[in-house]
Amino acid sequence: MGPSKPTRTPVPVMLDLREYRKGISGVEDCVALWEQLEPALVTVDPRVGSRVRLDLGATGQVGVWFLDPAAAPVPLTRTTPFAVRGILEPPRVRHRCDTCLAEGRTSYAPFLCPGCGPGEGSQAAKGKPLGRVCDEHVVFLEGSLRASCLSHVPECQCGAQASAWCRGRRCRASRVWCERHLRRHPGDASITYCHDCYADYFPVCDHRGCGTTAHIRCEHRQLGAPKPCGRRVCAEHVMRWQIYGRHSRGLALCSLHHGSLQKTPNEKLVELILAGTVTRFEAKKGKRTGNRRQAFLPRISIVRHILINTRKSVLDMESIDALFAGFESRIGRGELDLGSSSNAALRLLRDHASSRREDIERFQAEHVEGRRHFERLVGQLQYEGRREMASAVRFSDYRPRQGILYIRLPRHLRGAFIGTGGATVKELKRKVGVDIRLERE
Repeated sequence: MGPSKPTRTPVPVMLDLREYRKGISGVEDCVALWEQLEPALVTVDPRVGSRVRLDLGATGQVGVWFLDPAAAPVPLTRTTPFAVRGILEPPRVRHRCDTCLAEGRTSYAPFLCPGCGPGEGSQAAKGKPLGRVCDEHVVFLEGSLRASCLSHVPECQCGAQASAWCRGRRCRASRVWCERHLRRHPGDASITYCHDCYADYFPVCDHRGCGTTAHIRCEHRQLGAPKPCGRRVCAEHVMRWQIYGRHSRGLALCSLHHGSLQKTPNEKLVELILAGTVTRFEAKKGKRTGNRRQAFLPRISIVRHILINTRKSVLDMESIDALFAGFESRIGRGELDLGSSSNAALRLLRDHASSRREDIERFQAEHVEGRRHFERLVGQLQYEGRREMASAVRFSDYRPRQGILYIRLPRHLRGAFIGTGGATVKELKRKVGVDIRLERE
């Protein structure tokens, strides 16, 4: 067997048909075109120019690119094998704009219009695309990148042409609205909301005549109610019911519920305190300890002053303890159904029980000492000849650690008791030996 013939490596080329007017549609057209090109192609030297352009007369020009001119044999002959690695064709618009076609023009349409979607029996259903829109005729409404043609711009619920998609919590960019039903973000005019979503983000204060944005919700709640009042109040008109002491924010109340506190019975006031604390206890926001929010019922010594200041009702510690114990008993027996809040209420009340016992014991011990100071005050008033004031003054509370004696006095006698610039009460404090304060009304 004789020696094998060396394998001839094909010369790799690429055809540039962008100026070839006839075009090719199959293998036969490719073969016919190559038969036209080959006689002229073998006469060129790839090392002189890697790209040549061959004129085919009426059918235009074809470019031939030698991809590896240094490896091509010299000279090229009719027996030289070639390998066509690629073809550059003239650009064709595959997705044409329907609006431009109706005007007798052809333009590229990268966007799809949902309103022009194919129906049964339509050309699109038979494989011909519809619903294409070009850059010139596409419409984008604010709030979304959904495209539409000029004929299918979405409509507002009122029937007018829409201007924007609402991105609020209720709509979530799924509903469009016209200018009449939209409101601009107060800090960014490019963001729009429908009226309902705008009211969610920027609610108006519930106080009459106030148009300020209100972000504080009224926390007034009754036991068993599914949620608090929730009326929106601005920082200027919110009423804080200071039931947790001066170092903690009190319950936020609207003007309606704050004004009703004075007419609310003692038991109902304790119920409001319990319900408001339960709401804070169950809240998802705020600093937490373990798995629960830092929210605790106020000590009954504070509750006693709350009842005095709110309703001018003076109760002893045992009576206030009985109010809280009554709620604990009723909830535990199921007589008061709080739904999912029952466990939270019971937990707060049971944690509160030990502090209530401490307050009762301390109040009983302090009450004796406080009464002695009070009797000295009454005696001093009688000695000074202020008999009406001496008979009208009432003991309220005594804080031995701070040395503060709290008393109650009718409104018409308060000015005389305090004196000009507080001089009278300062002298009484000096003579009695304790700090004397009036309970707030």
